[in-house]
Amino acid sequence: MPTYLDFVFAFGAQSDPRDLRFSGFREQNMLRYPLRGNAMPELGRSGQQFQLCYNLKGVSLKKSDPNDFKNNEWSIRQAAIHHQFDIVFGTTLWIVTKGNKDLQQMFKDLTGREGRPEDKDFSTVESCFRASLAAHLLYSHWSIEGWRWYIGWLEKIIESEVS
Repeated sequence: MPTYLDFVFAFGAQSDPRDLRFSGFREQNMLRYPLRGNAMPELGRSGQQFQLCYNLKGVSLKKSDPNDFKNNEWSIRQAAIHHQFDIVFGTTLWIVTKGNKDLQQMFKDLTGREGRPEDKDFSTVESCFRASLAAHLLYSHWSIEGWRWYIGWLEKIIESEVS
């Protein structure tokens, strides 16, 4: 989806990081009448598909100052996700853009030897769809991991300034 580029353009060093507030979710469905040329059965593509793209933000503590909590440094990290699912063949295309490989490792853990069997079952279209939902859930869980502590830190900063 071309709109995926909107999420990717927010990456990189910025003098005025306005894109930190930019979030979104886009979808495109071609379930009944695929565009001519999109169907390639030899590649497992019927042309009948849905596509999703969105970005998520996670937060992590970059540097902790044991002497003064006000000097702690937090980093708001983002990930851009594109998912395309063919409803006839169950094939998927994922494009995940992130600054490091932690999401990639989490996905490998999800589908690896220790992962749940239903999260790596691709025997039917339905099981492929179910497995793709597990990946979306994994990405969502990544994005919420550090927010509780970050918001607590912000509240502590505000409380110390107001008191």
